[in-house]
Amino acid sequence: MNKAGRALRWRRALLTACMALCAGGWAQSSPPGNDFQRDQTLASSGDVSAELRVALAYNLGLTVKRNYGQALRWFQTAAENGSLPLQQAKSGLAGDPALEAQAWIGSLYLLGHGVPQDWHQAYEIESALAGKGVPVAARFLGLMYQTGQGVEEDFSKAADLYRQAEEDGDARAADLLGVLYQRGDGVRQDYSLAEYFYSRAAALGDDWGATRLGDMYRKGLYVPRNYAIAFQYFSGAARQGNFVALQRLGLMYEKGEEVFPDYRQAMKWYLQAARSGYPTAQLSVAAMYQSGRGVPKDKVRAYAWTLLAVQNGAAEAGRRLEKLSQSLTPAQVEQAKSMLPGLRK
Repeated sequence: MNKAGRALRWRRALLTACMALCAGGWAQSSPPGNDFQRDQTLASSGDVSAELRVALAYNLGLTVKRNYGQALRWFQTAAENGSLPLQQAKSGLAGDPALEAQAWIGSLYLLGHGVPQDWHQAYEIESALAGKGVPVAARFLGLMYQTGQGVEEDFSKAADLYRQAEEDGDARAADLLGVLYQRGDGVRQDYSLAEYFYSRAAALGDDWGATRLGDMYRKGLYVPRNYAIAFQYFSGAARQGNFVALQRLGLMYEKGEEVFPDYRQAMKWYLQAARSGYPTAQLSVAAMYQSGRGVPKDKVRAYAWTLLAVQNGAAEAGRRLEKLSQSLTPAQVEQAKSMLPGLRK
């Protein structure tokens, strides 16, 4: 794949990851998963904030199985039961859950989740709300400009929109702004500003900002290497279910970074990340089974996890799968394939 193709693939992956996995905005104060039933009860009685939390739970697969139809229904309910229609909304309502619900409806049109994909509709919704000072909408609109989805790609506009959202307290926008500074996209490359915005995101409770900070400290990228700080950031992000942070904790236990080497603990964290669909973690689990570290040696399970990583797009997994297949019988390969449904979350 050429450079342009890789860049396009990265932008699409960024859009999907940020839209599908990132809550942010007002809803960052969502209660723990065991309060979902309480939120449903409150939502059924017309509590707009609870309606938004229920919608986000369905949209992001938080504590319940992801269901875009249900997400759309609750986003629409929150939008309709909130303050004012979009066209009547005034500035100063950035913290209104009804307006945030409308912004999330725009994101569904952008991705075609629960509704036919319609970039024009997404742009109309997000640009109107961003103009009214709704930070989540500004962040979504920034993503459209960063990825070139529905608009002409413009990293500078993306940076301006992220900055607008970040100044209004949107944690995920702070993280995305940090990414732009780290890569030098639309802004002058500045690693210290990247670290600043990641720190800002983490302080606001963003798991991706914390994970990126953890990576910087673990590898000594632009900051002094510090395993203790890295472990702290990964642990915080892992508590929020961030699959990359979960995998990084497994790696630190496997390598004995800041903690004593503990293959069983490494396997524990790898499995949590792998069952979330993260192919890098799935390869880590496969390697543990192949070598018998932390678990009994099992080449059949190693093959199954490697095959799952292949299906999830891990480029390097294909070579590993081919090599593993040479040590298995056809019957064992079929046995491994039969395991796949049980490996998925």
